[in-house]
Amino acid sequence: MFPLTITNYVKMGLAVLVVLGSAYIGYRIGHGELVSYKLDQQAAAQKLEAQYQAQAAQIEKEKNDQITAINSQLADTLVQLQQRPSRPAKTSTATGGTGATLYAQDAEFLVREAARADEIRIGLQACYAQYDSLK
Repeated sequence: MFPLTITNYVKMGLAVLVVLGSAYIGYRIGHGELVSYKLDQQAAAQKLEAQYQAQAAQIEKEKNDQITAINSQLADTLVQLQQRPSRPAKTSTATGGTGATLYAQDAEFLVREAARADEIRIGLQACYAQYDSLK
């Protein structure tokens, strides 16, 4: 009924178990190495992210310090501009002038626009610095 002896079937069964056991052990070793590799990569990525966050925070702090300085200068300048004469209701067209002869309202407008332009320029420089730090 059976072409082989029972010992041959037992030997084949043991051989199959050895092959399956070897495959399982190989899988566990490979899986362990893969998990270790993933953890190493994740740790490296977190370290790099922390470095980038620190650089971004430093750039943001420098930008905010510069903007604070600009706003301080703007406030000081606006106080000084209050000493200038106001624009009269009827103006004459003069043939030339300098910044020193501007009326208070005109000078205040120009100083505010210059401060706003400086804030935008500093923001752009901070954006460039942050982008360049990621390269």
